[in-house]
Amino acid sequence: MASIYSKSGKLYLSIYHKNQRVLKATNLDDTRKNRKLVENELLPNVLFQIQTNQIDIRPKEVKTVAYYAGLFLSTKKVTVKESTYIRYKGIIDNQILPTFGKRDISSIKVSELKRWFNHWIEVRSNTTAIYIANTFSMLFKEAFYDQEIEKNPFEHIRRPKKSQGTAKPFTVETMRMLIDSSEGWFQSFLALSFLTGLRTGEAVALKWEDIDFATQELEVKRSRRYGKDIDPKTAKSKRVVPIFDELMPYLREQHDRTADKSDYVFLSRHGTPFNDGNRIRDHHWKQLLKKVGLPYQRLYDTRSTFATMMLSSGKFSVNHIAQMMGHTTVDMLIHRYNKFIPSEIKKIDKSIGLFT
Repeated sequence: MASIYSKSGKLYLSIYHKNQRVLKATNLDDTRKNRKLVENELLPNVLFQIQTNQIDIRPKEVKTVAYYAGLFLSTKKVTVKESTYIRYKGIIDNQILPTFGKRDISSIKVSELKRWFNHWIEVRSNTTAIYIANTFSMLFKEAFYDQEIEKNPFEHIRRPKKSQGTAKPFTVETMRMLIDSSEGWFQSFLALSFLTGLRTGEAVALKWEDIDFATQELEVKRSRRYGKDIDPKTAKSKRVVPIFDELMPYLREQHDRTADKSDYVFLSRHGTPFNDGNRIRDHHWKQLLKKVGLPYQRLYDTRSTFATMMLSSGKFSVNHIAQMMGHTTVDMLIHRYNKFIPSEIKKIDKSIGLFT
C-alpha cells in the first residue's frame, strides 16, 4: 500500500511494506506535474528498491538519553579525576535521567530544554544550573558525533551569567544564636562548622578516627559527594585543624550519639552517613533560619564566619589561618575576607613617621 501526500508544499511518499511504514521525502514541490512524476516514476522505483532490499526498512534502533549518558560516563571515568566524574554522574542520575532518560535523544525539543533549564535556575544558583545544563549539552554532543542529531539543541539556549557566591559571614552574636537555637546532632554539626571552618562535604565525611580528643585536633582527610568519599577539594585541603575548647562539649555529645554506631561522626535518620550536604542545607539549615526569622544565607557562610573570626581576633597569623582553612594560598584568604575586618584599619597607629 502506498500513497502520496503533501506537507509544507512538498511531496512525500508513505509506503507500507510487511507491516512497516516507510516515509520518504521527494524534495519536489506539490504541483500537478510533479505528482504525475512521483506517481509514474519515483514511487514505482522506490517500491522496487524496497522489495529487492535496496532500501533498509528495518526499525531504526532508538538511541535514548540514557544510552548517551552511559557512553559519556564510560569515557569520563578514565579521563577525569574521580571527584569530577562523581559530580557528572550525580547530575546525570539526579537531574537529567529522571526527566529525559527514556527519551529518544533526537526527539527532544529546544522548548522542553528551556523549561527544564529555567526550573534549575529557579531552584539552584545560576552557576549550578549552568553546570547541570552544560553536562546535558555534552550528552547531545555525543549524539551529534554519532550523527544521531543534526545540531546540539543547547546551542539555542542562552545561559545566564554565573553567580559567584559572595562571602557573607555571620556576626558572633548571630552565630551563637543559631547554635543555641538548634538541637541534637545538628547543633553539634553547626558548632563544628562555625568553629573549624570545615566545608560541608568535609564535615559530613568526618570520621571518629580523624578526631583526637587528647591533643584537641582533627584531621581533614576526605570530602563526601553523592554518597561517596572522595579526596578533598585541593591538596592543601588535607590538613590538621585545632579543636578549640568551646567546641569540645559539642563533639563529646556527638560522640555519645554515634561513636558506637558508625565510623562517621554525623548520621542521617536512617543511621547512615549523609550522601553530601544537600539535605542538611535544604532541610535542617533552611528550617533553622526560618525558625529564628533570618533571611536565607548559604550554609557555606559558617566557613566565612570562622575565617573572619580568626582574622579579627589578631591572635593568629594569616598563614596559620590559611592552613586551617585549607586555602591554596594566603592571597586567597586575604582577597575573600579582608574586607570584613574594618576594625584592623582602626588599630593602625597614625602617628608613626613613615620616613623617619
